[in-house]
Amino acid sequence: MNPFTALQHQPPALHSVQLLLVGLFLASYVAAVTGLLEPRGRLRAAALASAAGLGMGFVFTPWTLGALLAALSIGAVGVFIGASWLLSRALGVHEHHTTLLPEAEDDATADAALPAPRLPAMAEPAPPRFAAPTAPAPLS
Repeated sequence: MNPFTALQHQPPALHSVQLLLVGLFLASYVAAVTGLLEPRGRLRAAALASAAGLGMGFVFTPWTLGALLAALSIGAVGVFIGASWLLSRALGVHEHHTTLLPEAEDDATADAALPAPRLPAMAEPAPPRFAAPTAPAPLS
């Protein structure tokens, strides 16, 4: 039997649980793979993705269907990341190399930066076109 035809024969009581686990798996896998979180957060997201993937094996009626959905979602995320990387390379967006560590990036740019040109004494700076950005205080 085709595993995808088994999707139509799932118990109706488990549909919401299945959707929740698939969504949780996909979101936590993306958070674990990308640089959205710090290393500790990525480790927790990977643990959550593993638990959700294991839960998908228990919730889907043939367990192979849950494993197949997990494998296909991992492949789809990989294809998306690869396609976006290739597109950014083709458009030249990837030319600026960042280190994700602001301290190291500031040190590297401070050494290589040229001195800033000075304005003549008579010139006045132009008024800003926009107000300074405001943000709420971080939750600590």
